[in-house]
Amino acid sequence: MAAFKLSSLLKVRRIQEDQAAAGLHQARVTARGVQRRAADERELLEDLGGQSVLAAAGIARASAARQLSEIRAAQQVADGEVDAAETALMLARQARRSAELLKERHDATLRALDARAEQQLLDELVSAQHHRDRDEHHETDHDVKEEES
Repeated sequence: MAAFKLSSLLKVRRIQEDQAAAGLHQARVTARGVQRRAADERELLEDLGGQSVLAAAGIARASAARQLSEIRAAQQVADGEVDAAETALMLARQARRSAELLKERHDATLRALDARAEQQLLDELVSAQHHRDRDEHHETDHDVKEEES
C-alpha cells in the first residue's frame, strides 16, 4: 500500500494539539493561582474590617483593596489566557482531525484501487478461461464433423 504523503502533516498536527493542551493546562494552573491569591486578599480585607479602626489598619485596608483590584485585573488576564488556550487546543484538534480524515480518505482510495485491480485480474482470468473453453469446444466440434465425413 502506498505511503500516506501527508503523514508528516498529521504528526505535526498531533504535536500542535499536544502543545495546545499543555498551554491550556499551564493557563489553568496560573488562573487557579490568581484565584487563590484573590481569596487570600479578600480574607485579609475582611479580617481587617473586624478590628478596631486604627490609622494603620485603614492604610492596610486601602493597600489590600488596591492589591485586590490588581489581582482582579490579573485574574481577568489569566481567564483570557485560559480562553485563548482552549481556543488554541480546539483549533489544533480540528487541524489534526482534518489531517486524519485526509489519511482515512487516502487509505480508502488505495483500498478501492486495490479492489478494482483485483477485480480486473479476476475478470481477465475468467475471460481467458472462457476463451480456452470455447476454443476447445470448437476443436471438438471440428473433430466430430471430420469423423462423420
